[in-house]
Amino acid sequence: MSAWERWSLHLAALITALSGLTYGWTRYFGQHLGEFGPEPHPLQGLFQHAHVLAGPVLLFLLGMTLKGHAFPAVSVGKTKGRKAGLGLIAILAPMVLSGYALQVCVDPRWRTAFAWIHGPLALLFLLAYFAHLFTTRRRALRTRPAEVMMEFRTHP
Repeated sequence: MSAWERWSLHLAALITALSGLTYGWTRYFGQHLGEFGPEPHPLQGLFQHAHVLAGPVLLFLLGMTLKGHAFPAVSVGKTKGRKAGLGLIAILAPMVLSGYALQVCVDPRWRTAFAWIHGPLALLFLLAYFAHLFTTRRRALRTRPAEVMMEFRTHP
């Protein structure tokens, strides 16, 4: 992966994760009692829109990453660092489809079911994403520390 692809993927993942976490927090814990009953958090809509807009950008960049990073690594038989990466690939489809279903379903029961699928899978995806970054960076530092540190300094 080029530095541009790597950093744009990380930025899109960060924006999507932060907007999703803040939306979830305001949705489920940010309600307050108004004059006529419970009211949503004033920023809930903003975080939801940010998450819905950032999600497709992240999905596009993940598709580029699959084509340029994951598929070549699997095709050449690379065995190190594959557990978290393959976990990311396995979680991706149900997470994306449940997020899409949340946007188009109108029945509250189905929306609740898809929210219970999307939320935990998104948290699991985030953990696997960080695990993949941590294990690959740690392994690279162990095998070729000078090159990795130089690459880290020269690519913002």
